Amino acid sequence: MKSRTHRKCYCAFCGTERSVYQKRHISVVDVLLVSVASGLASIIVWQDLDPRAVVFLAFGLGISEIFVLFRWRLSIACRKCGFDPVLYKKSPEKAALRVREFMEDRRQGSLHILLPAPRLPAIVKKVSK
Repeated sequence: MKSRTHRKCYCAFCGTERSVYQKRHISVVDVLLVSVASGLASIIVWQDLDPRAVVFLAFGLGISEIFVLFRWRLSIACRKCGFDPVLYKKSPEKAALRVREFMEDRRQGSLHILLPAPRLPAIVKKVSK
């Protein structure tokens, strides 16, 4: 059975296989669910459908969008090497610094005993004459 929420991909830096969330933003189904929930909240609070339920709707849509975006953003970074492709698109230097810090923390912690270190690619720079 194929999963629609996750997508299998490989880390661009260390090459390990992992799964990431596909959904970056809320969908029409999420909007419908939040509108039904806000209608129910309006009935519970004011014993009738009230126009003030729009406040519940706006709050629910904001919270669900933030949750879905954070869930996607946290699943993008590699758990083996710390590489973050979104950060790499913005600033390759910051992405390299984050990978370096992640590997230092991994070496100093007890995690290196339990899990083998990923095979990171060797960067070879050609010297021009």
